Amino acid sequence: MNIAVFYAPERGEPDLRRLALPAGATVGQALQASGMLGAHPELTWIDILYGIDGQRVTLQRVLQDGDRIDLCRPLLVDPMTARRLRAAASKPRR
Repeated sequence: MNIAVFYAPERGEPDLRRLALPAGATVGQALQASGMLGAHPELTWIDILYGIDGQRVTLQRVLQDGDRIDLCRPLLVDPMTARRLRAAASKPRR
């Protein structure tokens, strides 16, 4: 089955790797086979979340043909707080 693993580092180019894995492979096995951990050492010390189609998954989830695993870094700023900061910055000062 064909799987893709995607990671967008904080700096640098996004990394998309396509793999062919046997049926019954898990997210953890795909991550190991992709070589993503070796290419991006920060993945070993930050709290990465894994997602497929916008849904959070665990390393034990069994993959289906065509799945794309997204490796998600933790947010640096809450989205609502970031929006308030942008709005405050765009208001003209008196």
